[in-house]
Amino acid sequence: MEKKHPLYFTIHGHFYQPPRENPWTGVIENQPSARPFHDWNDRIASQCYSPNSASRILNSEGRIQDIVNNYDFMSFNMGPTLMGWIRTHTPDTYKRIQEADKRSAERLNGHGNAIAQVYNHIIMPLASEQDKRTQILWGIEDFKFHFGRMPEAMWLAETAINLPTVVELIKAGIKFTILSPTQADSFRELGAEKWIGCSNTDIDTTRPYRIYPRDEKGNLVCDGYLDVFFYNPWLSSAVGFEHLLRDAGVFGKRIQDAWDPNREDPQLVSIGTDGESYGHHEPFGDMCAAYLYNRFAPENNMVPVNYGWYLEKFPPKHEVLLKNFHGEGCAWSCAHGVGRWYRDCGCSTGGGPGWNQKWRGPLRDAFNHLKELADEIFVREFEKVSKVNPWDARNGYVQALVAPEDETRLSAFLKTILNNPENAEESAKAVRLLEIQKFCLFSFTSCGWFFNDIEGLEPVQNMRYALRAMELMQPFLPFGHSIENRFMSILARATSNEHKWNGAEVYTRYAKDEVPVTVKLMAERAAIFHLGLEEGYDQKNAKLTSTKIASRRKQTLVRATYDDKTIGESRVATILVLSDSMGRVNLVVADGEPEVNKLSFVENPNKSAEELQHQFPTAYVVQMRHLMSDSLKRINQLETKRSLKDITEAFSDFAVQKGLSIDSLADPDHTLPDTIRTILSLDINSKIHHLVLEYLDNPEQENFKEIEALVKEANSLNATFSFGGTGRMVHRKIVECLDQVFENLKQPTVLYITNLISLADWLHIYIDKTSIENQAFPMFQEFKKNPKGKLKAMIPVFQWLNFEVGNV
Repeated sequence: MEKKHPLYFTIHGHFYQPPRENPWTGVIENQPSARPFHDWNDRIASQCYSPNSASRILNSEGRIQDIVNNYDFMSFNMGPTLMGWIRTHTPDTYKRIQEADKRSAERLNGHGNAIAQVYNHIIMPLASEQDKRTQILWGIEDFKFHFGRMPEAMWLAETAINLPTVVELIKAGIKFTILSPTQADSFRELGAEKWIGCSNTDIDTTRPYRIYPRDEKGNLVCDGYLDVFFYNPWLSSAVGFEHLLRDAGVFGKRIQDAWDPNREDPQLVSIGTDGESYGHHEPFGDMCAAYLYNRFAPENNMVPVNYGWYLEKFPPKHEVLLKNFHGEGCAWSCAHGVGRWYRDCGCSTGGGPGWNQKWRGPLRDAFNHLKELADEIFVREFEKVSKVNPWDARNGYVQALVAPEDETRLSAFLKTILNNPENAEESAKAVRLLEIQKFCLFSFTSCGWFFNDIEGLEPVQNMRYALRAMELMQPFLPFGHSIENRFMSILARATSNEHKWNGAEVYTRYAKDEVPVTVKLMAERAAIFHLGLEEGYDQKNAKLTSTKIASRRKQTLVRATYDDKTIGESRVATILVLSDSMGRVNLVVADGEPEVNKLSFVENPNKSAEELQHQFPTAYVVQMRHLMSDSLKRINQLETKRSLKDITEAFSDFAVQKGLSIDSLADPDHTLPDTIRTILSLDINSKIHHLVLEYLDNPEQENFKEIEALVKEANSLNATFSFGGTGRMVHRKIVECLDQVFENLKQPTVLYITNLISLADWLHIYIDKTSIENQAFPMFQEFKKNPKGKLKAMIPVFQWLNFEVGNV
C-alpha cells in the first residue's frame, strides 16, 4: 500500500520596499515618520529583516532557548532595491539570508527558498514589451549576483499578470510564479478540452497549475509554459488581518485545518504573505514563525518545503486560464483588472469623505509622456556610441546597478557595449542615457498608485525620479524645449484629496526642491570651512571639491565644484557663509567663478535670509538649518567631537573657580538653582566619563573600582547621568572581547566583559544586545553541550544576554 503523503506547507514572504534613495545622491534621506530610526528601510530592517535571520525561541520564563533563521524554511523574495540596501547597511543579515538559501537548496534537492522579483515593482501588464523584458532580466541578474544561481521563479508586483507578461517570463527561463486564487478564471486537466469555472475563488490551491501562452484562438504564442501556485486566500489573509502571528499553535492548527487528511493525492498548503508581517506589522511575528517551523511543525508531522521542490516532486496535472488574460490582465490587489494603477477603479486604502482616485490617470499619463520621449532619445542617441542594440545595452546595465559603488563593474560593462569605451565623453553620454532610463522605470514603481492620494510619500518619490530623468535629458533636447512644462501640464489635471491642490502644485511643493540638491551639498562643504570643522571631515563624495578663498570675522568665502564625470554633469559655485549675532548661519550660493559673479563680503553679517536674497537676487540663499538632514547630522557630529570635551571641562573649571562643591547636590530642599545643579552634575559626569574611557583603553581593576566608588557617590547625591555615545563604545568593546574569548578563553577577559556589563548597568547606558546575542549564541551552544566545562566561566555573560542557562 502506498504511503500517505505528509502535510506539506509553504509560507511565502514577499519582502519589499520601493526604491527610496534620493535620485541625486543615491542615499536614503532621513525620514521623520520612521523615527527613532533614520529611515523606513532602517526601521523595518531592525523589526523584521534582521530578526527573521536570527529569531528567538523563548522558554516559559522568556529566556532564549534557541536562535534560528526563518529564511531556512520560508519561501521568500527580496526586492532587488531592498536587497541592495541590506547588502550595504546590514551585512550580517545579508550573509544570513544568503546562507539560508544555500542550506535550503541542500535540504530540498537543489531548490533554494529564494525567488526573484521584477526589478523595481512595476505593474507588468501596463509596461511596454521592452520594459517588461528589462524588469525581468534585471530581476534575474540581481538575484544571481546575490544568490549565485539562476532563480526558478519570479514574484510579480501585486501579482499583476497577462499573456505578454507570461511570454516574457517563459523566454527568460522562469519556471513558475505565485498568484492569488482570485486571479483564476477556469481550469482543466492537461489534455482535456472542457474548462471548469473557478472565478469565484473556488480553485483548489493545494496543487500547482500550468499556464500555456495561448492567444484568444487557442494558438501557442511561444514554446514552453509557466507553472503557477495559488496561495490559500483565507489563510494568507488571516496572517495579516487575524493576527495569526501572535500564536504559533493557532497558526499551525489553521494550517492543519487547510489540509484534507482523507485525500490520497499530495497537497501543499500554500500561504502568500507580506514579508513585513513577520516583525514589523505584527511585532515579534518572526518569533511565531520560528516556533512554528522548529517546534510545532516537527511535533505534528508538518513538512515545510518550497515551491521548486514541490514542483519537481509533483508536477502540474491541470492547466489554468487567468482572468483578463488576453487583455490588461489581473492582480491580487485590484478587483478591476489592473485599474488600480491607472484609473479611479474603486480600489483604494480609504480616506476622508469625498476622496477619490481620479488623480491616478494624470499621474500615469505624465510618466508615460516622459517615457515616450526618453525612449525616443535613448534609441536615437545610444546608437551613435554603442556597438550593440540600445535595449540589449539597457538590459545589461544591471551589471553596474547591482553594486554601484564598484566602479570597475561599470567600466567592464561599458567596454562590452561602446565603440570607444576609452572616450570619456562618449562613456558619460552612454551612462547618462542609461540613467535616464533607470529613473523613468523607477517612476513607475507600483506604490505610487496604490494608496489614497497623490500627495503621498510614494507618488511624490516617483515624481522625484521623473524630475531627475528630465534634468538628465536636457542636453538631448532642442534649445528652448521644456519637457518639464508639458509634464506639469499633464499632472495639473489631477487633484489631490488632502489639500485639493492640482498635481503640478504637488510636484512643485513636494518633489521639486527650491534649492537643488547639488547646491545644498556644496553649501555643506562651505559651512564646514566656515565653522572650522575641516579636521576630521571625511570627504567621501569625490564629486565635490571645495577651497576657502578668504575669511573675515563671521564671514567666509568658498569656491565649490560638483563634477560627476560618470554622467558628464558639473557645476561651479562661489559661496558666502555668514554667522549673525545669534550664531545663525546663512549661505549665499552664486553660480560660477568669483571673478564672474562678483560675490564678496557684506558690511553687516547680521542680515536675515530674506535681506540677503534681496541683495543677491540671482543666488540661492540657504539657512544652515535647511540643509539636508544628513548634512546637519555630519556637522553636529563634527561639532560634538571638537567641542564637547572643551565645554565639559569649561563647566568643571567654572565650578572649581566659583567655589562650588558637589556636596551641595545633597541638599534635600533643592535650594540650588537648576543651572548650578546642572553644572555640578556635568562636573561629576565628566569625571566618570573620563574614567570609563580610560578603562576601555586600559582594563585595570583599580580603574574599575574607582568608577564604582564615584558612581555610588553620584547616586547618593542624585546626580543625573548623561553618557551619549558611551554605549556604542562599550558595545564595541564587548564584541571585541567576545571574539577573543571564542578564540582563547581567558579568565581576565571574561572578568573584563562582566565589568563592562556592570558599568552599563550602573550608568544606565543602553546597549542593544541583539547583535551580541547573535555573536555569543554559538558559544552558548557549546556551553550547553558541556555545562561543567571551561565555558562555565561565561555563565554571568550568558545570563545577562538572557540565555536559558538553567540550574548549573
